[in-house]
Amino acid sequence: MNSGYPVSLQLTGKNITIIGGGKIATRKAQGLLNTGANITIVAPTCTPELAQMHIARIQSEYKPEHIQDAFLIFCCTNNQETNEQITKDAAPHQLINDCSTKERSNFYNMATIQKPDYLLAISTNGNDPTKTKAIREKFEQSTEL
Repeated sequence: MNSGYPVSLQLTGKNITIIGGGKIATRKAQGLLNTGANITIVAPTCTPELAQMHIARIQSEYKPEHIQDAFLIFCCTNNQETNEQITKDAAPHQLINDCSTKERSNFYNMATIQKPDYLLAISTNGNDPTKTKAIREKFEQSTEL
């Protein structure tokens, strides 16, 4: 079994496109806010939290040109066909995460605990995001580093 290789990406000035405007898209955007990346949300509607963020928004259904200049792409729609089309439209050099299935992704996020002097990343290799979150929460409760 091939497992992932954990890295911490420096995203300052990189274009990140999030397709979708729901809870998952909101969570992804929140996690990216302090990275210095150029974040763009593409969705006909979005959560109130997402609408209040100071990031670019394209109020539209997905079109291939929306990801043309993206370094990192998140497929966060509730439509499997749209998510699949986005992954097909992505260029081989683009990093893409289909939040609905790891099989169409070439990366996945880790749960993180970030403190001023360290960043701890926790992963189940994309197999069980719920378990990853539970491990993170348990670790946060059990340690004071």
